[in-house]
Amino acid sequence: MQSAEEILQEKLSKRVLSNKTTREGMLACFIVTLMKYCSLKGLPSPEEEVRRTIYDNANEAFLAIKSDFEFPSLEDLKRVKTILEDKIKASSLKEEAPELFAAHERICSILFAKYEG
Repeated sequence: MQSAEEILQEKLSKRVLSNKTTREGMLACFIVTLMKYCSLKGLPSPEEEVRRTIYDNANEAFLAIKSDFEFPSLEDLKRVKTILEDKIKASSLKEEAPELFAAHERICSILFAKYEG
């Protein structure tokens, strides 16, 4: 299985992304961000564990907004991003690691800009 970092780099290298590839890129961004944050706090977490947490939370978020996980609209992806940021306590991340949070925001914006569902 590709690492989240590899998945993210692959999605960022593409000119245009489908709804599924945008979703995959966004979730990979969350995984990479959360792993870096945990590492900064001295709590390294295995990628598989972080991936499972992010995907479980994402599935719940898509259900909560009554969106299709497989074929989300750009608006649904943005709503799920907000829900996931609440789940991972992005406010703490923003306070404790502003550069990491800024990179996360920038990457998600780039992915969303490439969306052509």
